[in-house]
Amino acid sequence: MTPDAVGAALRAAGFAGVVLDGGQIFARTHPAAPEFQASQIGTTWHLTLSRPVRAPVDDLAAWNVQYPTSPADIHQGETRLTLILTSPVTLDLWRARADHFTAQSQLWRRAQRQGDEGM
Repeated sequence: MTPDAVGAALRAAGFAGVVLDGGQIFARTHPAAPEFQASQIGTTWHLTLSRPVRAPVDDLAAWNVQYPTSPADIHQGETRLTLILTSPVTLDLWRARADHFTAQSQLWRRAQRQGDEGM
């Protein structure tokens, strides 16, 4: 698939803020959601969403057992979700998984806050 085709598929599936930038695609599952990236690696497209938290190792392992098609890892100090785009149907799975991952990331972050930190 070309970047234009992936961008069109994201728009057709109702994703928000779809932007093509030099072969990369940026979008959101809905307008208030964090931005994710679609990148072509070889002949496949990888959807990735990073969150500014280091998930506990045991939690990452549990996530990866529960969701083997959309594993999470630590990349550049953040927790990252990845899914390989195999068809437009995969986009529905991505939306659900990315939203769930975002909510889980907030729980991980709250569990790590120090007592004098923020709300």
